[in-house]
Amino acid sequence: MALRTLYQTLLDSDLARLRVIAQQWSITLLAERRADLAAELADAMARVEAVDRVWEELPEDQRAALYDLQRHGGARPWAVFTRRWGQIRPVGPGRLERESLWREPISPAEGLWYLGLVQRAFDPRPSGAVEMAFVPDELALYLPEPPPHHVPPPEPTPPPRHVIAGDDGLADDLVTLWAALRQRALPPDAERHDAPVRAQCHAPAAPRLALLKTLAVEQGWLHRDEDNRLHLSPEPTLAWLQSEAWAQWATLAQAWMTSAGWNDLAHVPTLRLDPPKAWPNDPLTSRRAFLDILRQCAPGVWYDLADFVAYARAHATDFLRPDGDYESWPLRDAQTGAALRGFDHWDAVEGALVAHYLTGPLTWLGWLDLGRVDPAFPPGAFRLNAAGAAFLELGDPPALAAPDPVAVLADGGLRVPARRRYGRFQLSRVAQFAAWDGASYIYRLTPRSLARAAQQRITVPRILSFLEEATGQPLPDTLRAAIQNAAQSDEAARLERVWLLRVPDPAALAAPGIQRCVVETLAPGVALIRHRDKARVLTLLLQAGILPDVQESGREAALSEPR
Repeated sequence: MALRTLYQTLLDSDLARLRVIAQQWSITLLAERRADLAAELADAMARVEAVDRVWEELPEDQRAALYDLQRHGGARPWAVFTRRWGQIRPVGPGRLERESLWREPISPAEGLWYLGLVQRAFDPRPSGAVEMAFVPDELALYLPEPPPHHVPPPEPTPPPRHVIAGDDGLADDLVTLWAALRQRALPPDAERHDAPVRAQCHAPAAPRLALLKTLAVEQGWLHRDEDNRLHLSPEPTLAWLQSEAWAQWATLAQAWMTSAGWNDLAHVPTLRLDPPKAWPNDPLTSRRAFLDILRQCAPGVWYDLADFVAYARAHATDFLRPDGDYESWPLRDAQTGAALRGFDHWDAVEGALVAHYLTGPLTWLGWLDLGRVDPAFPPGAFRLNAAGAAFLELGDPPALAAPDPVAVLADGGLRVPARRRYGRFQLSRVAQFAAWDGASYIYRLTPRSLARAAQQRITVPRILSFLEEATGQPLPDTLRAAIQNAAQSDEAARLERVWLLRVPDPAALAAPGIQRCVVETLAPGVALIRHRDKARVLTLLLQAGILPDVQESGREAALSEPR
């Protein structure tokens, strides 16, 4: 790496260092002016026989340090080089010559510095100049090629007792988001509007949705209007929905790998920025460096998560900060507020990011299987599954079974298996989401959903045709008739969840607070209360001096029991 010539670096050195270098290279200097001395010394050093002689006398640790520089193109950030190969004492010319410090260097870096084999200079970069340690090209030309650098693979761990298999569920969450956006645009402060969408997503829903929104905008599936609201982009979303399941999965994986807008470090829950401004890292550079070290893992082999963090520290130390600057980033511990400056906090920053990559984005994207010793404990192990190995070009893509067709349930509901994404997206235009069990989505045709379909100019014959195509068989006559009746009727049947309240004194129902919660009065002292108002009514009854019995379902009663 041509930062400066040998002559330029020697010209910047003091006379004491020039004399030390000349003495160690057995070069007799005749000039008197420093410029002439530097030129004379540079000319004598840049010769094959001179470099060979010095190389033969180098200790093994100094050779290893030179090899390290050569493998990195002849230069590394000064902070990184001196952390790996030792410090160089800051001494003046008088002490240097008086104590002959070069005879017993305290580190390989100091030994190479006083030999002139390693120099230092600033490399101007867009993010700011970085001080570099480098071998001048005139000397590197005659150095032997470094032997291949072997990075040992991480040590495996025994298979865990409980396994959480990775899958392409993030693609299903993407369809959930799109289906919601088809109904209405999401405002910039969409956090409070996301609750219905989060209820249909895999856990943890909030960070998964945040990732999907960023990737979807970058991929052109979504766009923002002048008010920063999110809208669906029909053509690219339709193309993705109609592609094969593996292509959908791979597109999402590639979107994350190439995303410049998603900064994984900013989403590590244990970190915060102080002051809150732009995060200082380059997310693409650090992500690529991390994936390089992840490629050392063998597909299908289990690794301890904490051990892999230590492995990354040993073999990819500066993946997040390639310039070796561990002092200037204004990071703090999110819980304690303690500053995290200095290399001593590597585990709290870089280590936390490695763990977040594994248990966050790579798990959401389905690259990994996670393992734990007990279902109550957080994951402590991982392995690259077949999909993750394929994304890292370590194996072939897995075969994905075709999902079952949409099924009509006895109560008229429609069960849509995961991966039946195009069908689910289309169904969401005419049906209402009802439930999700982790494997299938339940939709229900209702008068309201049919009215919404009519507003989109979707006719009943089109709905019936779509349902028969999605289910692969004729619709039951009862469902067909119910759809036609609901579409033609001005009045809709309604089933809603309520509480039946009985009080000894009917006057209690007339209290203003309780009266506002009453859906319908059935008889004196008997009324239906909205389900969501249960806690409020209990409070109002207590204030009125009434202590009721509450007959709850088995599940609700269990949830109410103290633990």
